[in-house]
Amino acid sequence: MSWSRTRTLSVVLSVVLFVSLALNLFLAGTMVGRWGGPGGHGGEGRHWGAKFWLSQALGADAAPKVEAMWEARRAKLEPMREAARQSHRAIKTALSADPFDPNAYARALEDSLSRRTAIRASHHAFMIELAGVLTPEQRAKLAEHAGRRRWRHHRQ
Repeated sequence: MSWSRTRTLSVVLSVVLFVSLALNLFLAGTMVGRWGGPGGHGGEGRHWGAKFWLSQALGADAAPKVEAMWEARRAKLEPMREAARQSHRAIKTALSADPFDPNAYARALEDSLSRRTAIRASHHAFMIELAGVLTPEQRAKLAEHAGRRRWRHHRQ
């Protein structure tokens, strides 16, 4: 093989490998985006983050118990989340109103805070209920795993 032919083959192979890598990264990003939704909180997988975290912390033997409790809670939580999203939209509306009404804006902020507080209380109640049905070993695993969890952000 001549030097020029080897060089051409090397360049073509490099381009093919680069395109393949770019395509794989694009497809992986698309799959992750569809799996968890925007910010990990959208679409059908909207609650996968916490459920996944709990399954990692507690192991496969606790998965059916956690899943059943999670689904029962989800039915109560979704209307609360929708109300929180509506209150957030009300904040945007009050802030962009012309003329600006500081009282309406303050009411919208207070409403949003109370709705987020109710959601947080629901989270706490779930964790208390969950801890009540776990074995001491599972609670220890959960406590150990909780120290490693890093919250990036909360969207409610």
